Amino acid sequence: MKVNFGIDINIEVADSSLKTLTLAFLASQRLVFKKFVTQSLMYFYQERLASDKLCRQLQAERITQKSHSKTTKLKTIFGDIWVPQIQVLIWQENTSHQRSITRLLLGVEPRCQIPGFMRELLGLLGGFTTYRVGHKILKMFSGFNCSLMSVWRSVQWLGKRIKLTLAKDGINEFEADGTGIPTRNSGKRGSELKVVYQRDKKGKLHLVGIAIGKYKDVSNWLQAMGDAIKEGVTQFGKLVLASDCDSAITETALQCDDNVVIQRDLWHVFHQLKYYLWQDKVEKSIRNNIISLVYKIMLVKTQFTVQHRLRLVGIVIDSLIQNDYTHTATYLKTCTENFYTYVDEKNTNIYTSKTERSMRTINARINVGVWSDDGALNATKIRLSYYYNGYGVSDWKKSDKIA
Repeated sequence: MKVNFGIDINIEVADSSLKTLTLAFLASQRLVFKKFVTQSLMYFYQERLASDKLCRQLQAERITQKSHSKTTKLKTIFGDIWVPQIQVLIWQENTSHQRSITRLLLGVEPRCQIPGFMRELLGLLGGFTTYRVGHKILKMFSGFNCSLMSVWRSVQWLGKRIKLTLAKDGINEFEADGTGIPTRNSGKRGSELKVVYQRDKKGKLHLVGIAIGKYKDVSNWLQAMGDAIKEGVTQFGKLVLASDCDSAITETALQCDDNVVIQRDLWHVFHQLKYYLWQDKVEKSIRNNIISLVYKIMLVKTQFTVQHRLRLVGIVIDSLIQNDYTHTATYLKTCTENFYTYVDEKNTNIYTSKTERSMRTINARINVGVWSDDGALNATKIRLSYYYNGYGVSDWKKSDKIA
């Protein structure tokens, strides 16, 4: 169908500056769009009513016209518009009831002024930036008029709608990590946001699970990774999970399926060594020498076999114990258990976790105020789905041929 319509608009302008002309023209688009929507709506209403498509859609024996003299309000990017409220009588077994079908024909949810694709856009804005900033940006670049609470509701609505599944081109390498975020009534440490990713064939991350709750809470980790691991084992047979080997992550992964093997994230090893050396009160110059030595033995010396590397690390551990660096020695001994899983499994990507980098993406949005658990979860889910899963506004597509 091609919509042909004419409209006379009188635009009053104060001067000939481009700014004045642009703002005046944009303000006139609301009337044009209202005319376009009204004419298209009535055309498809008459066409469906005449061809019985409306009867099949509403599962009615017959439908008769009642009225379309009243109007109903919708919110659009051009501003608020009022369109005909089409009311019909739906007949079924000699009884009838009245129904308004304007929103049905326009694809808008009942009793909603904001269309679904605009709620998606509001939800994405709320995931990118603060609710107030998103609210202001929308008003700056469009005629869309809504309350600040509408932005918040859209974030909660969209966050619950997004379904996380495995990547289409994913491989059997998974990553899991958690980060602290400020939430209400959770004490100084806040809550732990738990995220699980899958790598694709190019080594990029794809979000497959997310949850929020107390630190080291196995039930939360099960919520984040349970379905993803089951689906992954079904598809690949065996999974390699990279993490900092937090006890809750390891316990949950092995609880989900026996076909999950753990890979210690190598970045965390050398990062956390600094903390344990500090805890043992090692001088800073000696501290750096120990980290450099362990790094060379465990990763740099490519001519060394895994067995030879582990023997050399054992010598370093014995030396640490002799110098009473017990915290460092204990941690390093624990690290060797799952350090070289990537060699045994012949993985090329997973020995350093990219998940730690994604925490910056999370913190850029979350470190603004104090959140409820659900609010933080939904905003983060939207943000990560956009950056790592390619999520966008599904209905907001440009058409190559408008007419």
